[in-house]
Formats: sequence, structure tokens, C-alpha cells
Amino acid sequence: MTRPLRVSVVAPHGVVGGAELWLLSLLDATDRLAVDAVLLADGPLRDEFARRGVPCTVRPTGRSGTSIAGAAAWLMRRLRADRPDVVLANGVKAATVAAPAAWLAGVRCVWAKHDHTHDGPLMTLLALLSDGCVATGAELVPASRHPAAVLVPFPAPGRAALPRETARQELHRRGVRLGQDELLLLTVARLVGYKGVDDAITALAQPGTSRWRLAVVGPEDPAEPEERERLARLAATLDVADRVDFTGWLQEAWQFIPAADAVAVLTKWAGSGPSQESFGAVALEAMLAGVPVIATAPGPVSERVAPPGADPAGITVEPARADQVAEALRRLEDPGIRAAMGSAGRRSAVAHPGPEQSAALLVRTLAETARLTGTGLDGTAAVSVVTTVKNEAGVIDQLLQLLVPQLTVDGDEIIVVDGGSTDDTARRVETWASRDPRVRLLRAPGTGISAGRNAGIRAARNSLIACTDAGCYPASDWLARLRAAAGEAESASLLTGVYRVRGRGPVAQALALVGYPDPEEARHPGPWTRLYCRYLGREFDATLPTGRSVAFTRAAWEDAGGFPEHLRTAEDVLFGRAVVAAGHRAALVTSAEVGWEQRPTLRQTAAMYFHYGEGSGWSAHPLLLGRDTARAVAYTAALAAGLRGSTARRVTAAAFIGYLSLPLTRAVRERRWAALPAVPLVAVVRDLSKAAGAAHGLVGRMRSVRARGAAPGTGGPS
Repeated sequence: MTRPLRVSVVAPHGVVGGAELWLLSLLDATDRLAVDAVLLADGPLRDEFARRGVPCTVRPTGRSGTSIAGAAAWLMRRLRADRPDVVLANGVKAATVAAPAAWLAGVRCVWAKHDHTHDGPLMTLLALLSDGCVATGAELVPASRHPAAVLVPFPAPGRAALPRETARQELHRRGVRLGQDELLLLTVARLVGYKGVDDAITALAQPGTSRWRLAVVGPEDPAEPEERERLARLAATLDVADRVDFTGWLQEAWQFIPAADAVAVLTKWAGSGPSQESFGAVALEAMLAGVPVIATAPGPVSERVAPPGADPAGITVEPARADQVAEALRRLEDPGIRAAMGSAGRRSAVAHPGPEQSAALLVRTLAETARLTGTGLDGTAAVSVVTTVKNEAGVIDQLLQLLVPQLTVDGDEIIVVDGGSTDDTARRVETWASRDPRVRLLRAPGTGISAGRNAGIRAARNSLIACTDAGCYPASDWLARLRAAAGEAESASLLTGVYRVRGRGPVAQALALVGYPDPEEARHPGPWTRLYCRYLGREFDATLPTGRSVAFTRAAWEDAGGFPEHLRTAEDVLFGRAVVAAGHRAALVTSAEVGWEQRPTLRQTAAMYFHYGEGSGWSAHPLLLGRDTARAVAYTAALAAGLRGSTARRVTAAAFIGYLSLPLTRAVRERRWAALPAVPLVAVVRDLSKAAGAAHGLVGRMRSVRARGAAPGTGGPS
């Protein structure tokens, strides 16, 4: 197994409510995470983390803007020092602190949305500052306003609850004064006003409910420290105090639910907090236990309890209507009604995901957000590695020496597609194949890169395909990392690895600084890097893979129509876009790294970029061609501005320095002092070569279409 994913959890308070139980249950169900925690208030949650061996720091934080800003500044310094792979902010307040802190510290951040608190402009801000979002209810996904929000539901308990009589005895031991003929109504919630416990108490004072006793299970909340006393006074005022018991917080309270004859989830608007439960874990647990639920409507809980056209698992009531709660209790005195609703609840809830399934979704989301998909996993799928060659005798042996030891699963294979080499490339591959039958040579004279890849994939025996190129140097765990990423729950069909550019001498180093993304920046982007890459590129994009380091499923390849064979360059990135357009997900795997030796001279590099641009022009893809067009326009505008006067020249110079800021920052950070002076020249050569190639390719495409009468997208440079 690869190392676990390092996660810093930020929790808004120390009480153990539904959001905290969601988190704890998922942490208990996975061994893929190495967790440390920051609590913004002290409480029993700290003890829960300690029981699990999770290091925990309490940083008391109030509700004021000043307090939250201070906590964010403190957390930013902590994250810069610790450098976790990703931050998980468990709730809105936690996200308000953690998202800006992580953004400034260069750490990816995911936040968990549990309810509709603060829906509106704050969601937009958090969507901008956070890299990912998990929502515990389906309706919370759009409410988060995050484009990458993922549903990770509250899981069903991982084991059975206590038998009814055992559960009743355990509650009796904890202070619930159950009489022989009494019916038990149960609430399980933090003691805050919006949970509606007062409506349950008031219902006990209504006519016809004298057989019912109320057990209030849940901790006091520091936000409303007087709530328990208020509820006790209400019970005394209504003369039902002898039928209301407070147990406080109980470890794994869901185990005691079978003791109840009904469970109440009576959330309402009470001046603060949400007006409805977004998931209602207690309702799910009651349904699994076969206990009817009384739930306020409308909302997701009531829709689950009483779905249209299906047998109800309980009774819905309007918020703050104790009289309707009393009527529900009167109906539920009938054992036949209770049994029917309990059976309906079991049938409805039995397919709900358990802790392992929900934990796998959470970890996958955290790993993908960290750009470390597959971390903490050992993949088991057999892989077919496909590489295309033509006259690569100088490097093919080294590539195979690096790849063959990585074939560790039965069925792994390497397919080398030779496009018609005139040197001894094919003979060298045959020598490897004679020693190891897992290496196969496929001769395909006259094929280019795309056609060669497609031929190799058609000949592959496995449904998981990986590609790299001759001239690349896969790390010793390259294939294992891609294999592990494919083992994620509901894994992405396109797994984009990364490459690290090698170069000797100042010009080659300057080219690496100017022209290519940096794997470390993908994992830990600073604020300026994020802004620069968003508008000017130079970042790895899961949807824009390169043939140097990528894996995908056969189904994705088929749905995308294979690699576009009419293109000589840019075929890999267009393939990635086609996979996503076909409805498949893409994920970045920055741990799957290859080294790549770029062209040794500036002239050869300019020719390479000219061909890259030519592929953009031939493809006429808006994204690729748009970037090269923007380069041409920018340089033309800069030249025109330079001829207009000193002010225009100063503005142009400032803009050019801003454009070079990221490669110059890289040079300083990596102490590549000799490469620093070459950065401006290299940037100009790269950009103009690519823009010229794009123009040439676009003209060639237009001529080809006119000459052949072909539809756009056919033909291509030979």
C-alpha cells in the first residue's frame, strides 16, 4: 500500500452532533488517511479524536469577523509549516476559517456541507476559495454552488443495533424511567432550539398521549447553554416532567433506537440554525431499526419517511405544531400501524450505503482534490502499457528497463507499436520479447502516434490501458500509482499522470521553467500560482492529458472514438477532451510521474513548439487554437504599443514582466540562477513558434477541406 493521505481536519466546535458523527464514522471505516485535527472550540469531540489516536489542537474561535480572521491567520501559518496533502473543513464555520487559510498557505481544501445554514453569497465565496466540496444530502450539492461538489451521505451503521429489550434495559440504566406499559418517544439531537424537542414535550401534555414517555438523548450545546434548563422548565410547567428524561450524550446512541416505539425529528426554524434537516441520520437509523419516525415537513427527511406513492415509514407534521405531534402519537399507539411503518422503513433504508462505501467516496474526493488520486491504495487491475516508436533505438532499451519491473500483476503487458523504424528499434524490442513474453512488438508501418496507439489498444488484452512515450523515464512506481488510482471507488475513467522536464544547460533549464507545469505546484499551489495558471496556463489539467503519462479504460477510449488519427500533435489533449465530453470523469495523479528529456537546442525546441501549434491549428479546437491566437494577438499588441510612446512601452514592459513572473519565481525558488537571464528569450521563442505553427496548421486545414471537399476534422499534416 502507498503511504496514507495526510489530512488536516478542521471542526467548528467540540460537541458531538450529526456532522461530527458523520466524520467519525467515516474515519473509523478507512485506513487510507493520516489525520490531525484542529477544533475551533473544546468539547467531547476532542476526547473522540484522542480515542482514535488523532492528534488534536484546540484553537478557541468566536463568531465575530475578527475572531475568524485571527483563526484563519493562525491556521495559515500552521498549514505552511505542516504541509498536509489536503484540508477537510467540516461545516460552514470551519470552512470560513480553513478555506482562506489553505488558499493562502498553498494547500488544497475540501469542505463538508451538512445543512442549509448560510446558503447564499457565502456559498459563492467558499466555492471560489475551496478546491472541493462534499455534501451529506443530495439537495445540498447544488446549494453548495461548488462545481465539483460530491454527495457523500451519512452512512448506515456498520453493525446491528441492540435488541429491543436489551436497548430498553440499557436506557433504564441511563436514567430513562420506563414503565411496564409505557410507550417510548425518542429524540436524539444536540439540545438547541431548532431541533424541536419542545414540541415533543408539549405534545405529551395533549389529551390522549398519557401512555407516552419522552427520552431526550443528546449533549448540551455551548451555543445554547440554557436549552436543557428551558426544556426542563417547560416540562414542569406542563406537568409532564415525570414523563420526560434527559440522558445527555450517549456513545453510539443509534444502538438504543430499538428501545423506542417512535422517533421524533422535529426540526423547525427557531431564529437560528437551519429550518429543516438536510439528511436526518437519526431518521435513517430509526428506519433501519424498524421504528416509525415523526418528522417535520417539507424537507428531505419527510420525503424519505413518507415518499409519494410508497408505504410510509412514519408520519409527517408541520414545524412547530405540537398538536400534530400529539395526533401522530395517538395514531402510533396502534401496534399494527407501528409494525407496518417499521417494515416499510426497513425496506426503504436497507440499500443505503454503509460506512465503508461512504468513506471510500470521501477519501476518493480528498485524494482527487489533493491531485493524489489512489493514495493509500494498492491497485489490483492488470494493465496494458502501450507505447509507439519510430527510430527510437537510442532510448527504447532504457524505457523497457524501467517498465518491465513494474509489471507486477498477472496479465500485465507492454505493447510496443513500431511505426516503420529504419534503425534497429524493432530488433531491440524483439530481443526483449524473446526474453519476456509480457513484452509484445506490433509492427504497423506508416502509422503515426495516434494510429499506432489505437492499434496497440485494439491489440491489448486488458481493459485498463496506460501510455507513455519513448524518451520518457517512468518513475519506479509510475504504473503502481496509476493502477492504484484506477482502484478508487467509482474511479475516474481518465487518469492523467504528470511529467517532470529534464534539461542540461541554462537554455534547457529556462525552457523547463517557461514552458511546462510543475508537479509540486499542482499539489501545493500558492495564491499567485493559482491566479497565474487560471488565466495564463502552465498547470496540469486532468482533462488535458499528454501521451507521456496517462491511463484510461477501454470503455472511455471507445466512447471517445480513439485518438484522433488526423492529427500529428495535440492528439492526446483532444482525446482527453473527447473522453470527458463522452460523460467520463478525469482525475489527476501527480504521483504517477515520468521524466522527460526536452530538445537539446533552442532551434529544435522552436521546431517542436511549431509542430505543437500546427496540431492546434489542424484541430481547430477552441481551447487550443484560442490560446495560440491569444499569444499572437498579445505580441502584435505589444509591438504596436511599443511604437506609440514611452508610456505604452512602460505598460507593455510591466505586462511582460507579469507574464514572466511565474517562470522567474520558479527560477529563484529552484536557485537556477544561470537560467534566469534566458527566461525572456525562451518565452518569446516558445510563444511565437507555437503561434506560427497554429496559423500554418489552420491554413493547411482550410486548404485541405477545400481541396478534398472533406468535412472539418478530416485530413491532417503528414
